Amino acid sequence: MHNIPPKTQKQYTMINFKNSKLEKLINFIRKSDNKLTEDDREKIIKLIKPAIGISTIKMEADNLKIGGSKIGGKPDLPKDVPWPRLNGNDLVFFAQYNILELKKFDVENLLPEKGMFYIFIGIGGEWNGFSMEQKDCKIFLIENLEDLERKEYPPTLNLEGKVEPAQILYFESLTIPDDENYKLIEFDEKYEDFYFHFYQYTADYIEEEINDFENNMHQLLGEDRSVQSSIVYEFSRIELKISDEDYSEKWTEVLENSKTFSNLIQLDCHDSNTNLSKFGGSGVFYIGLKTNELEKKDFKNLMISFQTT
Repeated sequence: MHNIPPKTQKQYTMINFKNSKLEKLINFIRKSDNKLTEDDREKIIKLIKPAIGISTIKMEADNLKIGGSKIGGKPDLPKDVPWPRLNGNDLVFFAQYNILELKKFDVENLLPEKGMFYIFIGIGGEWNGFSMEQKDCKIFLIENLEDLERKEYPPTLNLEGKVEPAQILYFESLTIPDDENYKLIEFDEKYEDFYFHFYQYTADYIEEEINDFENNMHQLLGEDRSVQSSIVYEFSRIELKISDEDYSEKWTEVLENSKTFSNLIQLDCHDSNTNLSKFGGSGVFYIGLKTNELEKKDFKNLMISFQTT
């Protein structure tokens, strides 16, 4: 599978979780009836990475307290920060994530102690769909939230750009690399049908038992849960400015550069508690950055990509 580029688009130190999720996953991998050797199972266990899971609650009106984490509705921005615009157009408010609400699940301490991540995306084209271009988006962190106000919709905002509100709730989660991620290439090459004999069952177990009440692709941190191939390849391609036409020829370059990226935020347009599907269908937006920037808590150069079925 990995001798050709994947389609554009699925060293961790073990951490003590406050409950048995990690232990349950380790035991599942060790005891699963598959063809992997004991040594290879232990290698994969070392690839387990903590993430912050997200569930949503549909709201009839945008009555969440100011500063709460949410998708859609009206953004809560500092008074001196206007509604973001690009190229003379108002951007669509997509989501805000209050770090104070999720910090207790940031077990690797990768995020600041406080602040808010904001995502605004442009719409356009015949179907008023979300733009998937980096140049049409504003994704940023504001750490000082002492003077927030709920911004009213600009009178110039396209009516299609009003996203119905949904509250965000967080929980601890676990991930393993996407089955086409470079971290699993050696196993895919070593074992025939690695996906069916190991990966699919393990991924299903994580979704059903570890994230036992979730069925969405929302997430913060952790390994990417990609709709197509691992999203780090797409971040790499974008940074290298490699076109789709040149992708196969420059696959080795894309692969090596992909090892420098990390996943930060996933936003699932197919969430039934939102109306984002009218813009993004069944697709998922991915926000990532360089791993060394994440380690330094430097969020100035966030990247966005989009995958759909």
